[in-house]
Amino acid sequence: MKRLTAIFITLLLAAAAFAQTTVTTPSKDLKLQLRDVQTLGSDVEITVLVTNLSQNEVLLNLVGGIYQTGMGGSVAYDNDGNVYELGRVQVSVANKNLTDQYSATVFPPSVPVKCHILIKGVAKEATAMAKVKLCVLCPQLNIQNTGICFELNNVSFR
Repeated sequence: MKRLTAIFITLLLAAAAFAQTTVTTPSKDLKLQLRDVQTLGSDVEITVLVTNLSQNEVLLNLVGGIYQTGMGGSVAYDNDGNVYELGRVQVSVANKNLTDQYSATVFPPSVPVKCHILIKGVAKEATAMAKVKLCVLCPQLNIQNTGICFELNNVSFR
């Protein structure tokens, strides 16, 4: 019985390690940390901290789910196969209002700034976001088109 319990615990720990959230960044000068995930009715709000690792102050612009002149915006994919884009992905920097367009502020060096991603109308069957692509613009860091994104993988919310 002890052996069966040990095997079960090992499998649970392996599954938990496999399902951990991972983050990739579009630039060596930016860092993103997952801070919180919560459900708000059928919506999912992801709170992150973004840190400017460069030596200079930069204007960083988060891009919501909109499309302009062929450039894609932020998009989310749940673990049930659904895609959330356009007006269903909203962003905000600091304490600004959520928008499906652009939200920007000046990021001083080495100071984390709280940002939010709201994914609206998430399917009841979904328990996680398999991938969230948070697109950014920052001319001072040579990030000048919205194809450049942070990626959060395996963000559980239920």
